[in-house]
This record gives sequence, structure tokens and C-alpha cells, in this order.
Amino acid sequence: MLRLSRSTDYALMALSDLALLPGGETRSARRVAEERGLPAELVAKILQGLRKAGLVSTRQGIRGGYRLSRPPTGISLTEVIEAVEGPLALVECGLDDHNCGLTSTCCVRTPLTRVHDLVVETLSRLTLDQFLPAPEVRPEVPPEVPPRGRNDAPSPGRPDPSITDPPIADSPITAPERPARRHH
Repeated sequence: MLRLSRSTDYALMALSDLALLPGGETRSARRVAEERGLPAELVAKILQGLRKAGLVSTRQGIRGGYRLSRPPTGISLTEVIEAVEGPLALVECGLDDHNCGLTSTCCVRTPLTRVHDLVVETLSRLTLDQFLPAPEVRPEVPPEVPPRGRNDAPSPGRPDPSITDPPIADSPITAPERPARRHH
């Protein structure tokens, strides 16, 4: 059975997230993992492999992270799969003739080679942009907030503007009602 690995699934998710970023912005591996609910260490490892394959680039520094190295229309599914899983081959002899002692008597190699070529051709025609949600259903991607330095702390007595409490839905705890103010 032909099956993509979980790592390839995660790679496509990470690349899709990076493709939705406004031009020039980057996203940390940790942030990509958090937004998708994926294991952070595995996402970091996958993104490193995608960088080695030339599919993403990195920017160092406080606003550093990963970004696509070219437009989504220029990244094929074949490239993603090979970056994560290695060369595509339906059968072992598709990679190396010398591993099979049956090469001289094999009757399935030629037909399977044709199937392999068709699969690779099809996967090569699929590009990352075809994995992105339609523009009208794309989530808004909030900018990444860089970590604070020691001197960036908010003043005492002032709330930290980068920290917000999540809304509490259907909470059984309600704030006490305040009496209306009377103006004299």
C-alpha cells in the first residue's frame, strides 16, 4: 500500500502554515507545532530537513524562524516527500538494481517502473498551493511576539499588554454585580 508517513503529513501542515504568512515573516518551529497541536521536537527536525532540501529558509535573531524559500506554486509534493522520506520508489529495485538477484528473470519490473513514473509525475504536478485553504476560509495568522529581554518588562503596577486571558465560555463562576453608581 502506498502511504505517506506522519512526518510527511506534518511537513505539509508546517509548509502550509508558512505559506500563509505575510511576505517576509517567519515562524518558529515551536509556534508552528503549537498552532497545529504537533510534537515540537518532531516539527523542528522536519523543518531542518526541509531547510536542507531548500524548501524553507531560516532567519536568525529575535524575530527569526522559518519561511518558504520560494512560492507555494514552486514546491511540489514530490519534493516534500523526498525531503522527508528520501527517494520515491514503489519497489526496492526502483532505487537500486544491484540489491535484487532476480533482475534477469523479473517480469514485473518494467510494468512497475511505468507505474512508478506515473505516480512521480502525478505527485510532481501537485504543488503546495493546492494544499492551502481557499482564501475566504484561511485563518488570520497573528504575528509572532518575540520573547522579552530583561529590560522589556512592563512597569510595576501596569498590566503586561502581551498577556491576555482567554475568554471563559459557559463558566459557572460569574462576577458579582456592582451596584449602579449614583451621581450627586
